[in-house]
Amino acid sequence: MIIAQGHNLEQRFGAAPIFSKVNFSIENNARIGLVGPNGAGKTTLLKIMTGRQEASQGEFTVNKGIELGYIAQEHDFDEEKSIWEEMLTVFQPLIDQGQQLEKLQYAIADHPEDEDLLRRLDQAQYNFEQAGGYTYQAEIKSMLNGFNFPEATWNKQIASLSGGEKTRLSFVKLLLKKPPLLLLDEPTNYLDLDTLDWLEAFLKNYPGAILTVSHDQYFLDHLATQIFELQHGELTVFKGNYSQYLAQRELRDQQQEAAYEKQQEEIKREEEFIQKNIVRASTTKQAQSRRKALEKMELVDPPKHKSKVRIKFDSARPSGKEVLILKDLAVGYPDKTMLKDISFQINKGDRVAIIGQNGIGKSTLLKTVMKQLPVKSGAIKYGASLDIGYYDQELQGIDYSKTVIDTIWDRHKDMNEKDIRSILASFLFTAKDIDKKVSQLSGGQRARLTLTVLSMEHNNFLLMDEPTNHLDLDAKEVLEKALADYDGTLLFVSHDRYFINELANKIVVAKDGQAKIYEGNYTYYLNEKAKEEAAAQETAAQEAPVVKAVSESKFSYQEQKKRDSEKRKLERQVAQAEKDLEELEAKEQEIQEAMADPAIAADFSKLGPLQEDLTAVQEKISQVSQAWEDASLALEEF
Repeated sequence: MIIAQGHNLEQRFGAAPIFSKVNFSIENNARIGLVGPNGAGKTTLLKIMTGRQEASQGEFTVNKGIELGYIAQEHDFDEEKSIWEEMLTVFQPLIDQGQQLEKLQYAIADHPEDEDLLRRLDQAQYNFEQAGGYTYQAEIKSMLNGFNFPEATWNKQIASLSGGEKTRLSFVKLLLKKPPLLLLDEPTNYLDLDTLDWLEAFLKNYPGAILTVSHDQYFLDHLATQIFELQHGELTVFKGNYSQYLAQRELRDQQQEAAYEKQQEEIKREEEFIQKNIVRASTTKQAQSRRKALEKMELVDPPKHKSKVRIKFDSARPSGKEVLILKDLAVGYPDKTMLKDISFQINKGDRVAIIGQNGIGKSTLLKTVMKQLPVKSGAIKYGASLDIGYYDQELQGIDYSKTVIDTIWDRHKDMNEKDIRSILASFLFTAKDIDKKVSQLSGGQRARLTLTVLSMEHNNFLLMDEPTNHLDLDAKEVLEKALADYDGTLLFVSHDRYFINELANKIVVAKDGQAKIYEGNYTYYLNEKAKEEAAAQETAAQEAPVVKAVSESKFSYQEQKKRDSEKRKLERQVAQAEKDLEELEAKEQEIQEAMADPAIAADFSKLGPLQEDLTAVQEKISQVSQAWEDASLALEEF
């Protein structure tokens, strides 16, 4: 079922349109990835959909009763509340319902025989249970843990949280609300890998529709079933995930390129014919006719999607076979050890990814290898003939006071200006850009300039800290290919799972202050991690002592209320069964006494029906006895 539609949407910036004639529909169970280069208008389109910005033309309509969920830059929090208190506000109607239920329970305690109250209580308990009254607290706990808010933080005042923590908490609150249409703008930014994996699994089973803007190809591959491509002012819809979209786009561009080249050849032939024959009296009419046909010809556009970014990494000389050996290494700062007991080896040609939670020490490890930080303990052995290049995620390796062209020229004084301009143009720097100071550039431009500098150093060992940050999808694809073709060795930190999966042949996992190595890509690591967790659970189950039923005091308030409700229901069932048995046994006694009457015993016409009645009553006694036994046994467990 279609729940929302965009009709002929257009957005202008001054006289120039950002996009126009944008039409699309969203199904109730949609999983849509909105992709396109930076500046194509993706966030603008989201703002139009949420009503935060008005379209220059067209409209976005949503079915009646469909609520949109969107994380705005301003956080919708009461900053005086704790994390837990704020998350409870999502369920306030349910909490109110629980309080009404509690009042009924107190009323029953005073009037246990009131049948009307009992019926109302049963219905209220059923409604409360169906609405999630016994599970919403567990849902909050699961969501907070999933977004890396451990229980120790739940009583923290929201005002004390960092900007990043507030953004994550906004995400938690939004997902707890479960709006039927969820609009997400770069939801994977600033999330560590464990949180990303958890979020991905949660969104796969999300009960509503999702439209997300993301530069995370792995996320789009595992979530999206449709891709909306917004590029060159147009929106094109593709079926499938991101990888399937790339294949379809490549095929489309190949077909368009073939059609374009064929038409250009045809145009060239026609123009040559016209030029040769227009002045000849015998052929001038034919030439004029062809000229008119040529003027009316509908031209095929060349493929628009060919990336203009050209990145190449190569080494000036080969390194030795052993590139880097870490032995019992500890890294950190004078007052704090970040990681310890790090031991692994990197050989020539390896692509090693370091992953782990934010702030655990991944960048610290790279800086220690780069000798920017001293070794705390253990040893680092560097291989022979190493030329090391370093990409800093904070982009501090370039002087912000210099111009773009001087950033390159100062490093390569013998190069002529034409060659420098050509190299910068391959990294999408225009003639206007190259005279700008680095401080005037955008984050994406600074990232591309840093990559330009690095590519010209011809190192045989690259250390890269979050190299895909600030890059759009097209630039990331080019970087992936350049590093895949690189003839040297690579050690990199990244939270981009697609990038890791495409490049890495080894994964170093930084966790709990230590590092563990896996000999494979990210998919291999996930499989091994799942095996380890399953084995740990099995071991824990085998070692766990046999425990009797959990005491009531260990249950949460809502869980205990549910147990109390079930207990009262069983008590009523037992009491009713005992009452029914008493009546049935009296009936049985009455029939048996009648059958013992000599006058009836001698009259088969009277004895037969009585025997049938007795059999029916005894069968009923058997059924009620079984029901009583089942309810009694269940009651004993409480």
